[in-house]
Amino acid sequence: MNHQILVTYKSITGFTKQYAEMIAKELDCQALDFKEVSRETMSGYETVIFGGRFHAGFVVGLKKAKELFKESKATRLIVFATGATPNTAKGMIEEAWKNNFTADEAEHIPHFYMQSGLRYEKMSLGDKLMMKVFTFMVRHKKDKSPWEREMEKALAGSFDISSKEYITPLVSHVLRG
Repeated sequence: MNHQILVTYKSITGFTKQYAEMIAKELDCQALDFKEVSRETMSGYETVIFGGRFHAGFVVGLKKAKELFKESKATRLIVFATGATPNTAKGMIEEAWKNNFTADEAEHIPHFYMQSGLRYEKMSLGDKLMMKVFTFMVRHKKDKSPWEREMEKALAGSFDISSKEYITPLVSHVLRG
């Protein structure tokens, strides 16, 4: 097992955990729930890969992960985010990354997006209500863009568009060093 790399994640509906476990398997390293990670834990590794879901434009847990990383002895931080937005919505994804990194961080912290899906049955009541409001707004909007029409269909129920292929860019980046 590779003891230089730690994959840690904050997962609510299971998609981020699923991707973290895939990444850890490919890199032959440990995956830990972020609840179990401290700066001391991070200090035991050279590379820390943190994953969280995009929620309202922010990667859940990333602020705390960056703080712990800065306090640790780890030398490399890599971030991945998951979400229901298709990988093809590059502009939307780039805008979300801008909410999460300063310009300097965006340049120096490799970050990757992996489309996943929605699991309404695992969402909190607050998240379900937020999604209902968003769905209502999209449904009643006139002159929808093609993306909005697709989103309206997608929000109708739970779905899974995750795939192992979406970890490839991150894994390749880690292996290149």
